Amino acid sequence: MTAPELPLGPEVIRAMERDDLDAVLAIEEASQLTPWSRSHFRDCLDNANYLCQVVTIGDELVAFLILSRILDETHVLNIVVAPRWLRRGIARRLLVQAMDAACGDAMTVMYLEVRESNVSAQALYRSLGFEITGIRKNYYRKGDGHEHAVLMQCLLGGGHK
Repeated sequence: MTAPELPLGPEVIRAMERDDLDAVLAIEEASQLTPWSRSHFRDCLDNANYLCQVVTIGDELVAFLILSRILDETHVLNIVVAPRWLRRGIARRLLVQAMDAACGDAMTVMYLEVRESNVSAQALYRSLGFEITGIRKNYYRKGDGHEHAVLMQCLLGGGHK
């Protein structure tokens, strides 16, 4: 599938701010089966152990990433690219930047959970050096049922490409 042509201005990765929450929520609600609430995002912004970032292209907020960082571990809590900006390498660049920053801060591992059905995200994570470490059964809500989470981790310090 080829992504439609969209104008590419300068892509900027920067800290998320409270003023970004309307755009972040719009992306979250358009992309997630069980979207986070505004208060969830506010709590992340207020926590010193969380790293909250956005990607902008021109004046448009197109993606975001939220990480928890404790001791030497980084946990990817949420990463979303706006639907019309998918398949342009934005998530890859956002994750590579986060992995580089984690290495620079002496983090040794980055881990995440991903829906079992999200095979494209799993392929992206594998291409960055993540490996499957387990399955968390019935972790995500899906309609009237549940879906398993695939647990993945990447050892940092030269472990990503």
